[in-house]
Amino acid sequence: MRSPASRAPASRAVIGCGVLAAAGLVVAAVGTFLPWLRSGSVERDSYATAALLDHLLTLDPALRLALRAWNGVIVAAGVCVIVLVLGLWRTAASLITMTAITVGTVAALITIQSSDVTGLIGISTVGPATSTAGSALALLGGLGLFFATRRSATTHRSDETQDR
Repeated sequence: MRSPASRAPASRAVIGCGVLAAAGLVVAAVGTFLPWLRSGSVERDSYATAALLDHLLTLDPALRLALRAWNGVIVAAGVCVIVLVLGLWRTAASLITMTAITVGTVAALITIQSSDVTGLIGISTVGPATSTAGSALALLGGLGLFFATRRSATTHRSDETQDR
């Protein structure tokens, strides 16, 4: 295992992709606090919506677990950013990609379902659309990190070979 001191400096591409991924995670996380469900004049964020669904409906245990796991979105995004700041690029890229795909899929499906805005109870598009956009940015940054770190690692390896 290499020590942090022997680690090659991050390239501009790695830093750029990391910043893009972190910004996307922040936007996706902020979107979870925006309105996702409206009933009358009350708007609920994604966490209140998940709690309401869990409370009102008789759900399959797996779906109930998924609704309760949604509370971990902020923790997952925070862990991704911490790993990114620590410079563990490939680990960060993996975690960011998984988080972005999970949050983005849920948010995109809800955004697509929100076409009927005339009813008393409905889906608000603000939160899901924001989380979808943020997840897309995070996914783009995460995938960019995979490719940038691979290119950076092969470039660093070839530089070490030439130094010998």
